[in-house]
Amino acid sequence: MNHPRLPNRKPRGNAHGFTLLELLVVILIFGVFSVMAYGGLSSVLGTRRHIEESLARTAEYQKAYVRLREDFVNGSARTVRDSNGQSLPAFIYDSTNKRLEFTRGGWSNPALLPRATLERVSYFLDDSQSDNFRLIRRSWRVLDRASQTDPVDLSLLEHVEQVRWRFLDSRYAWQDQWPANNTTLSSSGSNAAAILPPVSAELTLRTRDWGEMRLLFRFGPDGLSGGSSSGSSSGGGTGG
Repeated sequence: MNHPRLPNRKPRGNAHGFTLLELLVVILIFGVFSVMAYGGLSSVLGTRRHIEESLARTAEYQKAYVRLREDFVNGSARTVRDSNGQSLPAFIYDSTNKRLEFTRGGWSNPALLPRATLERVSYFLDDSQSDNFRLIRRSWRVLDRASQTDPVDLSLLEHVEQVRWRFLDSRYAWQDQWPANNTTLSSSGSNAAAILPPVSAELTLRTRDWGEMRLLFRFGPDGLSGGSSSGSSSGGGTGG
């Protein structure tokens, strides 16, 4: 019996598969490129995150400076009474507790609430958290406080390591406390109205990331503290 003959097929010379070694080499090459691409992307994302954090921190510094400047340039000579009924000067610095307190004007009242446009404010360093000291702005809704008057605290700046104040008197001499060394507040506060605010105040801040910087603020309108206006400025800052 004659069987049908199958056509002869010549094998193609270039038709062959990949060996295991070739596949491993290709996978290795792709792996190297992937690691390089991931490292570059990770570096870009890390740089972007660092820039965003720096911008947010810079905005925090700017907001704190603007709030300080607005409070100081709107300073007022109005005295107040504390929760114990004692009269306090318009501007006072407690060197023991390192708390600054003064009266400012220009407190906006868009809701037309039944309150004055003057505001009593205070600045101090909150060290209750050992890993994050904060510069706090404290204010009261009324000028003459009662025992039940609650303050309103606002955190202005975080990661502050040190705060130092000093004050320029009408003779353009720097004082480390206020009232100045040659002026004493009576125990009853009867001479509070006679104690004038300083010409300007200098705040030295040392922070964890920006180091030390100095901010100089004029207090109130020209001539409020009895000094010449030629030696005061509207408020500025210098980095140390």
